[in-house]
This record gives sequence, C-alpha cells and structure tokens, in this order.
Amino acid sequence: MLNNKGFSLIESLVATTLLMVMISTLIPITNTLIHEREVLHQKRLFANKLHDELQPYLWGGHNSIPIKYSKEINATTLNYKFSTENQFLKGCVTWENVKNKTNQICLYGYSEK
Repeated sequence: MLNNKGFSLIESLVATTLLMVMISTLIPITNTLIHEREVLHQKRLFANKLHDELQPYLWGGHNSIPIKYSKEINATTLNYKFSTENQFLKGCVTWENVKNKTNQICLYGYSEK
C-alpha cells in the first residue's frame, strides 16, 4: 500500500469496463442512425419519382384510371397506384425500406381536364 507507482488492477478493470459500456452503447446508436438516414433518403427519392410519374396523368396524357404498375429503382421495387378521389387524382407509391417495413407516400393533384 505504500508503493503508489502505477495503476492497480481494480483501476484498470474499471477503466476497461467504462470503455466497453461506451462502445456497446455507441455501436447500436450509430447503426440505427445509418438505417434512418437511408430510410429518409429513400422517402425523398421516391416522393420525387412519384411526382414525376404523376405529371402525365395530371396533364391529360392518360385516360385509363385507375392504374397500377411496378418499377425497380436502386434495387427496390416500387408499386405505383393512380386513382381518382372526388375531383383529385391520387398517386401512391409503396415500397419495402431497408428496415423491411412497408412505406407508402401519396400525392394528390388536380387534373387539367
């Protein structure tokens, strides 16, 4: 006890335990953030694609509504569905995100006709 030169075994174990707790907390949080960033990126991208797909129907290029079809973008299958609700044209896109959950975005437009 009189020799105070260096760390004791208990101090080393406590420091190692604190380091492991911090690491075991940060890794899952980082993984969740990466997945959420990808989910938000997909939502933005697919909302823009839905907007682009909705335009020909709004400007009177197609008369056969309701319509359904699928496309593949970035190895993700998008299911488009266009229908009418009251005087509006409703366009929806559905896909399975990186967390294996089904997402859907719908946009409404007023037809030129």
